[in-house]
Amino acid sequence: MDGTYPIWGEGLSRDAYRSWNRAQLATAWGRDHLRRMAWTNDRTLLASAKRYDFHARVGGDPAPVLGIGAVFTPGDRRGRGHARELIEAMLADGSVRGCRYALLFSEIGSPFYESLGFRVLPRTWATLAVVPKSGRGAPATFVRSGETTDLPLIAEISARYGEGQTFSLERSPELIGFGFARRRLLAGFGPAGLREVEFFVAEEGHRPAAYVFITRGPAGAVLEECGDRDPSGARVGAILQVLAARTPADPLLRMNGWLPADLRPPQVRIVAEMPAPEIMMIRPIGDAPWPIAAGAPDLADPRIAYWQTDVF
Repeated sequence: MDGTYPIWGEGLSRDAYRSWNRAQLATAWGRDHLRRMAWTNDRTLLASAKRYDFHARVGGDPAPVLGIGAVFTPGDRRGRGHARELIEAMLADGSVRGCRYALLFSEIGSPFYESLGFRVLPRTWATLAVVPKSGRGAPATFVRSGETTDLPLIAEISARYGEGQTFSLERSPELIGFGFARRRLLAGFGPAGLREVEFFVAEEGHRPAAYVFITRGPAGAVLEECGDRDPSGARVGAILQVLAARTPADPLLRMNGWLPADLRPPQVRIVAEMPAPEIMMIRPIGDAPWPIAAGAPDLADPRIAYWQTDVF
């Protein structure tokens, strides 16, 4: 924890950083799907990482997936191959446990992980602008704060965006709740006012028909995820218009985030698109096939469904 804090401290105090990590392990999903792994020589720490156990659909087929996160080597142990040894041990363990793919996000570029057999899965990152409702007042849409009891229906809404994709996580209510809790805990343990989390739903027949999950912080406003029973995404757009109406002095509510290709709310304008800030990489384990043809330039494929709340 002392070694990783300067890298992934997120503006928290050292004690808050410890509490934030422990709280993630204590969530309903984290208890069963998140582990900390250590590569040691007797009692000497050589490298460490987080292990996530996911289920995904890869190339249309269900597959258990090993997630590898927060790979770290203490400063005085670097350059000796310990991180590589730990990752290879995790891959071997994943194979024994039936995992068919390994997934990670690199903060050090792609070459090191490419040498371990991983390939980049590019994703887009968009700057979005919400067009204000014409006329006076907020849109006539009933919007309320989201609750834990909404998660099963939100999982149903979310599932439609994974259909027909080359890669998508199977997002259970518990996994969605973990992503929400991780960001709420980060905001709660951090300095007052540094981060805010907003979770809103629009109802139809007393059931969630659309939702948005937004964070505000050092990276600005981020649309972490959203979903709508209406294929057009009009309810998502209406929720965002309600939020924009809270600050009439700012004519446009701007944020960054990822949107599925078939989710284009009419009230939202894409101002710019660029590669996502994180580098997402995948490799098969054992005899699993590659999800994307190796001949494609930098493996570009638009059919990758992965929300910002899923980034680990």
